[in-house]
Amino acid sequence: MSTEEISSTSSTSDPINDEILEAKKLYPSINVLSTSPSSISVSYNRGYNCVYITLTIPNEYPKHPLVVSIDKDTVVPSGLKKQLEKKLNEVAIEKSQQSSNSAYQQVAAVWGCLVSFLDTNLAFPIDFPCGSNSVKCQNHVRKALGKDARASIQSFQQSNSLHSYFAKAFGTVPVHEASQQKEKQQQASSANKHVEPLDPSPALEFLSHLGVSRHEVHSRVATALRAAIEDEIQRMPLPSTNSSNNGQHSRGSADEDHGHPLLRLLKSAWPFREVTELRPVLICLLKRLGDNTPVEMLRKLGAKKGDGLKELKHADLISQLGPHMQRLVWEADWDHQASTTDGNNRSEEEITLRGSTILADFIQPAVDQYVNDGALVQAAELAFVGGISERRLATKSRRMEAKDSDVTGGADETTSGTLASIGVGGKTSSKGGKDEPKTTTPSSAQSITSIKETVGRRPKLLGAVLDMLISEYATSGGGLGNIHSMTVAEKKKKLLMDGGSILGGATNLTCTLVSDILLSFGQLPRSYEALGILARLLDAAVQVGSISDNTLAQIQGCLRTLFRPTDSDLSQKPPVTPTKTTHDSSQPGGGGPGKKIKLSLKNIPTKMFPDHPIDDSEFERKLLQKVLKKAIALMKENDPQGLFLNPVTDAIAPGYSSIIKRPMCIRTIEEQMMESSYDSIEDFRDDTLLMFANCVKYNVGDAGQWFRVEAQRQKQLWKEKIYPEAKSKLSTEKSKRKAALKKAKANETTAAGSKKRKPPPPLAFAPGMKKSAVPTSEKKKDDAAINNLTAKDVDPLPPWRYKRRKKEVEIPSLQCLASMLLADPFVIRLLVDKIEKIVRADIMKNKSVPSGNALLPSLLQLLNIAKISTQLCAMKGKRLAIPDAGLKEILMEGEDRSLPYETLRNFLPLFSKLLLDVDLDKRIAFGGDLYDAAAQSLLAPSDVMDAEWNGASSLQDLRVIVEGALIHLMQPGNTNEVALQNQFPRFVNALDKLSDGNMIHEKPFFISLSHALLRYKTKLPHSTRDLVTNVMIKWLRLSKDSNESCLCSALHECFMRLLNEWASLGNAVLSRDLFLSLSEQAIAAADKQGDEQQSALFVSLWIKNDAQFALVKEQYLRMLTSTPEKTAESWKEKLGIPDEKADAMDTSS
Repeated sequence: MSTEEISSTSSTSDPINDEILEAKKLYPSINVLSTSPSSISVSYNRGYNCVYITLTIPNEYPKHPLVVSIDKDTVVPSGLKKQLEKKLNEVAIEKSQQSSNSAYQQVAAVWGCLVSFLDTNLAFPIDFPCGSNSVKCQNHVRKALGKDARASIQSFQQSNSLHSYFAKAFGTVPVHEASQQKEKQQQASSANKHVEPLDPSPALEFLSHLGVSRHEVHSRVATALRAAIEDEIQRMPLPSTNSSNNGQHSRGSADEDHGHPLLRLLKSAWPFREVTELRPVLICLLKRLGDNTPVEMLRKLGAKKGDGLKELKHADLISQLGPHMQRLVWEADWDHQASTTDGNNRSEEEITLRGSTILADFIQPAVDQYVNDGALVQAAELAFVGGISERRLATKSRRMEAKDSDVTGGADETTSGTLASIGVGGKTSSKGGKDEPKTTTPSSAQSITSIKETVGRRPKLLGAVLDMLISEYATSGGGLGNIHSMTVAEKKKKLLMDGGSILGGATNLTCTLVSDILLSFGQLPRSYEALGILARLLDAAVQVGSISDNTLAQIQGCLRTLFRPTDSDLSQKPPVTPTKTTHDSSQPGGGGPGKKIKLSLKNIPTKMFPDHPIDDSEFERKLLQKVLKKAIALMKENDPQGLFLNPVTDAIAPGYSSIIKRPMCIRTIEEQMMESSYDSIEDFRDDTLLMFANCVKYNVGDAGQWFRVEAQRQKQLWKEKIYPEAKSKLSTEKSKRKAALKKAKANETTAAGSKKRKPPPPLAFAPGMKKSAVPTSEKKKDDAAINNLTAKDVDPLPPWRYKRRKKEVEIPSLQCLASMLLADPFVIRLLVDKIEKIVRADIMKNKSVPSGNALLPSLLQLLNIAKISTQLCAMKGKRLAIPDAGLKEILMEGEDRSLPYETLRNFLPLFSKLLLDVDLDKRIAFGGDLYDAAAQSLLAPSDVMDAEWNGASSLQDLRVIVEGALIHLMQPGNTNEVALQNQFPRFVNALDKLSDGNMIHEKPFFISLSHALLRYKTKLPHSTRDLVTNVMIKWLRLSKDSNESCLCSALHECFMRLLNEWASLGNAVLSRDLFLSLSEQAIAAADKQGDEQQSALFVSLWIKNDAQFALVKEQYLRMLTSTPEKTAESWKEKLGIPDEKADAMDTSS
């Protein structure tokens, strides 16, 4: 199209038309094919190359750049085509950013770039044939090669090789001709010719005359041979493999399929692993074999330099194999150690975190880093907190993906940092590379990322890590980690005899780590599905800060599947027969004599995961929570002064509680939203309108004018914008979900006619129930999944005790892992809080008995499963037990397994009575509503009854509940100074009986007590202070442990830490003289000495810097640091502690 044609026929706007004309003058070789208001099509020919491009004109051109696309008819190499299109668009964008609205320069710039790019990058047709010339070249190649191109190339290589030329020159026969044609061998023999051996001497001599060194010849030959071998390795088929049940290949030994070429080559190449030139062939061979690598070879790769050493013998080789092969080596090493241990040739310690497996060397630093994370330890030790906001925990932050620079190794080099600890790269530190900045506080996120990268997606490695964590928990969990004076053997013996403590605190962080590993693994193997659901349920409850009734039913649904005995288990032990029955067998959890206990879900689920429920209740709950969360955030933005943010108290607004009977604020609405208390968006609407109405109702008159106007403003904005948007969003998402479910149901119906039948999910049928046993009527019903179990489905698990089958399986004990999930310190405090709320809100208000509550038996059962978790892990799940829920007393084979029964039936009513007495003490104290009656001797506080709690020393679950109630009582505002004088001794008496006077190792309880007391700050009453200090000193004296154990105990440490914190607040709380006096009393009580006697054991521990005594000594040193020097020296002299300065001077002299 010429310039005149463009100006006459163009239908584009005048500015663009002018720009095309200007560009045509600059680049006449560009051919304009067509123009329109939205696009311009042009072409450019250059020899055999022809480019067709379309320039799309945007609406706001030239503010927005032209969009350039190359048509499919373009004849240029594909690589240049993509590069050219990218370059043209970049030029258009750059020009649009530089030019103003009146300057149209993009067309000319794009055309100029097109011409210069093709002129620079395209070769001449003779050098780079394209188009029709390429067809000529193809015909020429076909004609030269003939019909069989491969045979022609091979023949040419043989007849024109240097070896063939020398064979012809010397009158010999090449080897390839002699081996392929026997006739030529015979002819060579008859003509007195001999077969040419592979002797490179003549060729090397000839090349040396040409100036080619032998080193260069060898190097080129070696490179060519290595490349040829690697290429041949990639083309060779793999050895035959057998598929196992879990989808993994079962690797055979080296003797299996020994005739396969790859395995023969592997055997031949292994002796040359240290040869630098041949190592790439071995690496290529191992990568090619992958899962088919013989187990013996993997064990050789994982061999260590010596017994007791962590350095790998072939570390450099392993580091070049890649993550997948490395994980195969770890698996082979683990299997070898586990099989050797099963043969009783080695100790079971070999397959723990402290063992000699390579996987343990990888995982142990990450586990230690996790359980020593300062923030996580501090949160785990706080067993009892004030409110729901403190119980909530952002668990997702523990599993967030850490950056490559923050973890030991990256995504491409999975275990680089950990390999350093076992000899790879010559490093000895397990903290990563030398450029990595040192961090003083370990990060749980880094630990999870490191473990996840080490395990990858290998189910066997996941099982191995979980198995090691089971063993680790069996020796350090259950609070035993706080008892420094006991050996590992003594701890294990104590576990098997008495079990661990329910309040393990930071020693139970191994359980938290198990939960995080399961949740961060991704799609779990089928064997772990029920365990994964349990982990997700508990994690969601921890994030919210409470366990709902529905969640409790879903937890039980998972446990029924995980703890169900197999047929062989059922045949080993007879069913449980009650010896004493307190009610008929129709009660939940009951069963008549001789009747088999069936562990089954109440509703037979047809789905496995709660992400896709049938009735969609879970999706609607999450959707409503998401929508309301956004609406509440907008409400906070709309309230800059925070008028409606927090609850209103009488201290802020006098007489508020007498006027407003149902207070409401944004914080309360948010808490109810997080707890999923709103069943619909209308409930949220009612609470919000009530909040605005309360403000108008209270703020009357001229003084409340501003508050009423502000409330009206926020209410108007909420009604016109926030609420309608939330309601519309909720309706839209529900419609989308409904359409998606309808489509999915239609697809399932279509696929139902397929002959291929999928196996049912593991929870689709009750344990031991055959598919045909499900009634037809129930099959037609819309059966609920686990997440659809509700509060009405809460039913305790029947008690059972049995042995696992002797045949070992690859996965660890799921029962041990489930009990560990329940023993998570953040889950324990939710269970205890749930029990206390039920006792306070339901039992006391309704004046009922605890055993009549539908939820308490199940909650107590979960607490006791958590208690026996250490025992289950110590036995590796070979013996399992489901404790009774407390509805009947049962003797199982002569052993009393009825602890929940004692708690629920005999002693929990005493706890209710204890709370009633506490409430009565508060009411009859000064300021209470019954104070006048008490003053007239009509009412009096009840006496402390020592005999009431006799026989309760083994009830750890009840002790934890009482401890939680005491912490709740000690929170500021929950009692007064006068009432506490009667309330505190009652709790102390109960704890003395429940613990048998041995409270020195209850570290989480004492840390929680200190946390509650320190909230008073300088307003702590001296009488309350004296009550606490006297009781803690008494507990030190009453302990039945050894004197050394008492001096190194958690109680001693927490007592001194509490005194230090009080002393830091000034003399208003604790004077310096009293501080020193209390410390002396604590030492005397722990060492069972008189107040005036010196403690030789304390001085001995102080002098030798005993590791078990380090935490206690740290608190005493803190005390002495804040004390005047003369007073500190006098205190040390009184106790008999030598002066370190004088000793240093004597040593120097």
